[in-house]
Amino acid sequence: MSGTGQPVFAAVADDDTGATDLAGMLADQGLRTVLLIDLPAPADYERWTAAHDAVIAGVGTRALAPREAYEKTRAAVRMLRSGGPAAIGIKYCSTFDSTREGNIGPSIDAAMDETGEPFTIALPALPVNGRTTYMGYHFVHRQLLSESPMRHHPLTPMTEPNLVRHLQAQTRRKVGLAAAPCVSAGPAALEREFGRLRADGVAIAILDCTSDRDLETIGEAIATMPLITGSSAPAMKLPAVWRRRGVLPSAGEAIEAGTGEADGCGFLIVAGSCSEATRRQNSWAAANGAELHRLEAEELLRFTGGGEAAIPAVLAGLRAGRTCLLSISSDPEGVRRVQEKAAAAGLSPAAAGLKIADRLAAVVRGIVERQPPRGLLVAGGETASAICRTLELGALEVGRNIEPGVPLCCSLGRFRTAVILKSGNFGSEDFYRRAERRVR
Repeated sequence: MSGTGQPVFAAVADDDTGATDLAGMLADQGLRTVLLIDLPAPADYERWTAAHDAVIAGVGTRALAPREAYEKTRAAVRMLRSGGPAAIGIKYCSTFDSTREGNIGPSIDAAMDETGEPFTIALPALPVNGRTTYMGYHFVHRQLLSESPMRHHPLTPMTEPNLVRHLQAQTRRKVGLAAAPCVSAGPAALEREFGRLRADGVAIAILDCTSDRDLETIGEAIATMPLITGSSAPAMKLPAVWRRRGVLPSAGEAIEAGTGEADGCGFLIVAGSCSEATRRQNSWAAANGAELHRLEAEELLRFTGGGEAAIPAVLAGLRAGRTCLLSISSDPEGVRRVQEKAAAAGLSPAAAGLKIADRLAAVVRGIVERQPPRGLLVAGGETASAICRTLELGALEVGRNIEPGVPLCCSLGRFRTAVILKSGNFGSEDFYRRAERRVR
């Protein structure tokens, strides 16, 4: 499918794995999609976004202070609006990762302030990956958010499952709910509910959504909105609606990204996430032939040169064409110890997490500069953000999904290589092998 000359859709994502999640859904629907790492210089923006149907900017605001997240999001929205898209999106995680102070509320506020839109929706649900919302309460694989593994997240422990309450604590705007009965009644009923909520002073409406059928209803009801917010779910339904209404050309094939330079060796997996899903994936890979190189989070936190001792062994493995898994010891007890040490040094959990991610990114750079891998897979939002910026990847050409929310991409920046950025919570147990096979 050829580009439309200007993007139909542009979005700001609060981390790079979330950006690839959204971008992969769009590529699956035949939209030529590019992912920008932060806000590029004007010349790079023009070069990288030309002839694309969708432009996604990963701005890494999830762990930032609310005011900083607001300013960075607003600047990104301003940049993306210059391309004249029909709709703007604010993308955040389908587990609503955020503290009581932000960053989701400030990011939505930034977009509404910049665009002047008085009303928008918040759709965190992503049923295909087990995230659903019912009567305002959010679930992860049928567990309340507050009872799911997300309650142990080291940076954003999710202990409030009522998303209306949680989002209201983060924004000055009134938050309401478009509940399940209105969604199940069809697009016209849902649009009437939007009108009722607006008349009641609501500016941001949380949407209940428990199934693919609900998503179809929501897609029809929000198709003309100039500003939407939520997970990657809208990207699964909106392109078909836009095509029927003439906003997009007729349907094309799912987009496949290139795989970069052909002279890379081996396959490098970097797992900074401490989620249960990633820990299972790490264990599966180590038991099925991956060469495991484990780094200690305490060492990365303490020492400027922490982790560098692993570089020679990883280089040898890559040069031999092997799969190398570089992971951080991240069981719940280990996370607790690291946070205690960080607190003793005056660091918040967020600051400690970012410091560890930055140190891990420096180790990865020490590897990739000496031996570019044939493919690079990164698990974990903060880890991905740090690595993408440290490696100066610039932008990613996005291809179709390997599994829902995790596409194969190709870097357009300094290192032209196949790149896969995975949310820590996403993917099947053998996802690393699936990803490697797509690259190879």
